[in-house]
Amino acid sequence: MASSSNSSSSALMALPRRKNYYDVFVTFRGEDTRFNFIDHLFAALQRKGIFAFRDDANLQKGESIPPELIRAIEGSQVFIAVLSKNYSSSTWCLRELVHILDCSQVSGRRVLPVFYDVDPSEVRHQKGIYGEAFSKHEQTFQHDSHVVQSWREALTQVGNISGWDLRDKPQYAEIKKIVEEILNILGHNFSSLPKELVGMNPHIEKVVNLLLLDSVDDVRVVGICGMGGIGKTTLATALYGQISHQFDARCFIDDLSKIYRHDGQVGAQKQILHQTLGKEHFQICNLFDTDDSIRRRLRRLRALIILDNVDKVEQLDKLALNRECLGVGSRIIIISRDEHILNEYGVDEVYKVPLLNETNSLQLFCQKAFKLDHIMSGYDKLALDTLSYANGLPLAIKVLGSFLFGRDISEWRSALARLKESPNKDIMDVLRLSFDGLENLEKEIFLDIACFFERYDKECLTNILNCCGFHPDIGLRILIDKSLISFYHGGCVMHSLLVELGRKIVQENSTKDLKKWSRLWFPEHFDNVMLENMEKNVQAIVLAYHSPRQIKKFAAETLSNMNHIRLLILENTYFSGSLNYLSNELRYVEWNRYPFTYLPKSFQPNQLVELHLSYSSIKQLWKGKKYLPNLRIMDLMHSRNLIKLPDFGEVPNLEMLNLAGCVNLISIPNSIFVLTSLKYLNLSGCSKVFNYPKHLKKLDSSETVLHSQSKTSSLILTTIGLHSLYQNAHKGLVSRLLSSLPSFFFLRELDISFCGLSQIPDAIGCIRWLGRLVLSGNNFVTLPSLRELSKLVYLDLQYCKQLNFLPELPLPHSSTVGQNCVVGLYIFNCPELGERGHCSRMTLSWLIQFLHANQESFACFLETDIGIVIPGSEIPRWLNNQSLGNSMSINLSSIVHDKDFIGLVACVVFSVKLDYPNITTNELENNICISLDEDHTRTGYGFNFSCPVICYADLFTPESDHTWLLYLPWDRLNPDKTFRGFDHITMTTFIDEREGLHGEVKKCGYRCIFKQDQQQFNSTMMHHRNSSSQKRKFLAIED
Repeated sequence: MASSSNSSSSALMALPRRKNYYDVFVTFRGEDTRFNFIDHLFAALQRKGIFAFRDDANLQKGESIPPELIRAIEGSQVFIAVLSKNYSSSTWCLRELVHILDCSQVSGRRVLPVFYDVDPSEVRHQKGIYGEAFSKHEQTFQHDSHVVQSWREALTQVGNISGWDLRDKPQYAEIKKIVEEILNILGHNFSSLPKELVGMNPHIEKVVNLLLLDSVDDVRVVGICGMGGIGKTTLATALYGQISHQFDARCFIDDLSKIYRHDGQVGAQKQILHQTLGKEHFQICNLFDTDDSIRRRLRRLRALIILDNVDKVEQLDKLALNRECLGVGSRIIIISRDEHILNEYGVDEVYKVPLLNETNSLQLFCQKAFKLDHIMSGYDKLALDTLSYANGLPLAIKVLGSFLFGRDISEWRSALARLKESPNKDIMDVLRLSFDGLENLEKEIFLDIACFFERYDKECLTNILNCCGFHPDIGLRILIDKSLISFYHGGCVMHSLLVELGRKIVQENSTKDLKKWSRLWFPEHFDNVMLENMEKNVQAIVLAYHSPRQIKKFAAETLSNMNHIRLLILENTYFSGSLNYLSNELRYVEWNRYPFTYLPKSFQPNQLVELHLSYSSIKQLWKGKKYLPNLRIMDLMHSRNLIKLPDFGEVPNLEMLNLAGCVNLISIPNSIFVLTSLKYLNLSGCSKVFNYPKHLKKLDSSETVLHSQSKTSSLILTTIGLHSLYQNAHKGLVSRLLSSLPSFFFLRELDISFCGLSQIPDAIGCIRWLGRLVLSGNNFVTLPSLRELSKLVYLDLQYCKQLNFLPELPLPHSSTVGQNCVVGLYIFNCPELGERGHCSRMTLSWLIQFLHANQESFACFLETDIGIVIPGSEIPRWLNNQSLGNSMSINLSSIVHDKDFIGLVACVVFSVKLDYPNITTNELENNICISLDEDHTRTGYGFNFSCPVICYADLFTPESDHTWLLYLPWDRLNPDKTFRGFDHITMTTFIDEREGLHGEVKKCGYRCIFKQDQQQFNSTMMHHRNSSSQKRKFLAIED
């Protein structure tokens, strides 16, 4: 490019160290075009994100092109030659053009001629003003005629290329066409797209798909969210570089929250106007003008607006940047750590940025730590340990990799050891921003999870936090929205670095709201607290030992000095000394193997909600009277020394009382009748209870429980169970209770297994709300009709060894069974059961009817498998894929996108037998599982589904075959909606055998279920029902 006038612009810009320095190189004659066409062209290129070389510097003229200019030409992808009247008179321009054409011939890069104010034929043939210029060149360079000839050839060549003739045409329209052509040439390979980013392309593709860029008749808003340091801004930056060229105006505000803090609403709006429309908008200084400019000016443009670091929805509302203000085809991308902000604003879609997988984590780390694409020799274990610590978080990988670069092995070891004691400040500062933005209650929940409850079951976690008064339903939702926690397969998941952040906050903070050592989770913390005299700061303690070698001895006096504890969970801990005091602020106590005979006399926990003292040494909870109006659960199971219970008038709102295994308990106070809210009562093994209330049937509660099971933090509502009650109480009580069952109108679950019952009263068929019925291990021959139990979703008849005929099963209606609830029919080890074909048809019909009844409201079963176990040695014929043995292949790739595909029915025929008939072990644990697995090296797809049958040695009959059918909803098979891994699935059934037990899987099969199958099966079943002349009518399908 030749310049004939001075310029105040900066010198030739520094060239990036990349293979292609620029997208475009423009050769032009400055005196002809600089202040009109060229300025407009470069502005248009800039708006589209095209990186163009422009030399406005006073480079000294000479007979050769300077090296800087040569590098710029050779490093550009497209060339534009702006041919004006005086272009040919500049030897500088002509030398540029010759070098450009040489590069074009070698590499095939395009040259785009623009005939500014000259006829293309004059350029092509060097006539007119171009001929005059060459007459002078030939005189000047008469001794270098070959140079002039090369210039002529260059002009002839470029004059023959189809370009743009701007004479008598509007420059704006032609510039637009030029830019569009350049965009077509460049495609998506823009210089603003970082090439070194790892694993970014799949995320860009997903966000582009959400943006629907091909749709140009609407304005679409997409949100990007994720935890701090996960790469939201990096993704947005790369995306901006790739798609911004498609828009008339573009804007990327990289920290909207910061702009609001420093410059307010006007400052944020001025940034948008400046980036989209030009610098003149910096003169606007009031809200009216900025609002008005945005509404009037941007509605005519197809704009791309990216707003990063949005931490309040008000920041978006005040921008006045709604859909109506932008031209059709515009796109807004909002980036926030808080998904709730995005949803409240009304985004069309939200993309959650995931952590890096192992491959990408390793690649990024090697780039930073070794400047290589692999781990240096000798550093393998240290590198993997570092990656384990970073746990897929890009920020941590980059920070740690950069810090470790160039250091030797001993320095690496030292750095990793230091990380365990003192996390990297740069990482923690980024993560801390999300914590600081929480309200106080959410901070408490976050710290509780970080210190204690990571990986806890959601129901259990919610229950404990509820007891602490933290309102977790909304609190957990807020933490999820802010990407601080998630729930996977029902368990709470928090990134390991967030766990570390929370624990460091607890160990270091000493503020009014967050006191140091408010939580203790390691034994060493007790020593720290005592040394620093911080006992009064402690609010929660959770200690659990899973190995005897871990158990440490504690002084009970330490607890006595902690008078502000609200949460206490101690499992397999050992305390010595005397416990004279427990905090009256306790809301939840779970102390496994409590070593003392009483609770402290001064203990008056008016806010206590749950008290779990299983396997304790307690003889009596307390002496004297206490009033605990908030106590809902009292769990004293297997407290073998317990001899006396408190007056239940002191705990009037008790809902659950578990006394299972309290073998020395001698009486239950008559005050139990004041417990009108009692829903669960377990007296299993209480053999010395002579003074058992004789009028239990008069209890008001319709939700009383007499049930033997292990203690659980979640409360089983509306259940009656009498497991082994015949060993512990008068059988007449059982009879009276059974005959009174219809009075329990809202009874949901009934367990009267192993009660030695020879007859089940007809009244059991009248409990209209009954959803779960367990009758296993009894001696009845027949059952009353269950046809009216339309809510029944679970029937267990295992080990009913005298049963010879199935009752009528109900017609299932739409149910309200919660997630994770077991649904199915289990008829196992019932050797006298006749008419097996009848049994098979009836149970299969129940399954299809159940699916049909819940087709519209099946969302509540997304995590629920539906199983059937019945006697039988054949796979039903309607399963159209069958195989001998325990394994077969499944290919679902052709149907996974079929909207009518609703699930899969798998089926196996298995048998189990005792290897040692005289074995004395009562219960032999075995795990019968169907496994669906895909090649883990590709997608990691895999699920295991267990059959809930139990083998009792003393009840087992000789070997017999059983058929297990399992219905798996599509959403259960594809919970993350990835649709990957379904082209090659292996279904394998295995029996995890224990000593004395042998199992064999003989056959297997499956069928894909579609909506039309339900309709067909239902029609078939209705035909059978209407045409049946049997005395006992039942729904049936052919097996």
